[in-house]
Amino acid sequence: MFRNATPEKAIAFTQFIVSLSCCWPLPSTATKLQTRCFKIIRSLLFLNSLLLFFPLLYFVYVNRNDNTTFCKAMSLSLAVVQVPLLSSFCITQYDRFQRLIKEMKFCCENANSYERQVFQGYAKSYATFYGVSAIWFYWCALIVVVGTLFISDPFPTNAEYPFPVHFEPVRSIVFVQQALVGFQCSAHLCVNIFCALLLLFAAARFEILMNELRAVENIESLIKCIEKYYAIRRYAEEVVNSARYTTLITLCICGVESVFGGIIFIGRQPFTVKLQFLTLSATTLLAVFMCAWPADYLMDVSENTMRAVYESEWYKRSLKLQKFVLFATIPQTPVILKVRCIIPAFSLNYYCSFITNVLSMFTALRVLMYKDEN
Repeated sequence: MFRNATPEKAIAFTQFIVSLSCCWPLPSTATKLQTRCFKIIRSLLFLNSLLLFFPLLYFVYVNRNDNTTFCKAMSLSLAVVQVPLLSSFCITQYDRFQRLIKEMKFCCENANSYERQVFQGYAKSYATFYGVSAIWFYWCALIVVVGTLFISDPFPTNAEYPFPVHFEPVRSIVFVQQALVGFQCSAHLCVNIFCALLLLFAAARFEILMNELRAVENIESLIKCIEKYYAIRRYAEEVVNSARYTTLITLCICGVESVFGGIIFIGRQPFTVKLQFLTLSATTLLAVFMCAWPADYLMDVSENTMRAVYESEWYKRSLKLQKFVLFATIPQTPVILKVRCIIPAFSLNYYCSFITNVLSMFTALRVLMYKDEN
């Protein structure tokens, strides 16, 4: 299915899977009517998520003394709250996303044969993982919605409304509204794939530059490569600045979800209930990994890009060029996805430490729960 992936297909696929999140901006050539319609749809989807979030909070309050029901309700509330949070963030980043996407499309359309080969290689290498992940996100939402038709519960969630909803057409309206929010949650999880696309594109541009540095023959070509390096670096810094808050929101939701999932998984609950929460925890951890992998790779390739000039035949060139090469090989600061005072460097090492902390938290919860039972 993903064997024939191309850069254009990857961009189009990402735009499609995040369409319900409205985080993918319109092109700069969009008309005023298109922009107005886009803002109206974005506002309606934002409001739609709130119409489910507040009834879920009320359900949490009503069932605060029932551990199992409380944990289920909190998990659903956390899944829904990401919709308004990420929507608000994407609204503030609209212009930046528009610039980043425009430059990405421009580079893909005007790439030479080697650049095209590199972009194609990235598309083929990552298409299967991110494509299957996106299908999994939407499959989870579809299972919840369709499964509701075969159980006694009338709605996908147990939200508590301040008015009767068990008569037609209100029942059907509420069902469709909750189902739509479920797919919105899937779309907002796919925002991590959108950020991963931008991170991988920036990494690909650094890799292309490394090949150009290896072919340097004179000072003029070296100067052009250095100018190109700082242009790519500015683009990569724009990408990590836009991805950092998406990562922070996902990390926070994943951490809290893990707490409630751990309470259910460790407690004396039926296997089916434990399996549901285990699936939910695995899905949130997958969403975190989606950004950690490309962020780690971008950090590595951005740090080592300028060192590629040392692999050229600089020793056969003029003394002046050799001096320039000496300055060019000075260690460069990597482009790091980080949040000040919270995430020092979002990488695979940080992801592993995050999972370790989650498992340690599970152990602490198990000890506390067994003490309460005894």
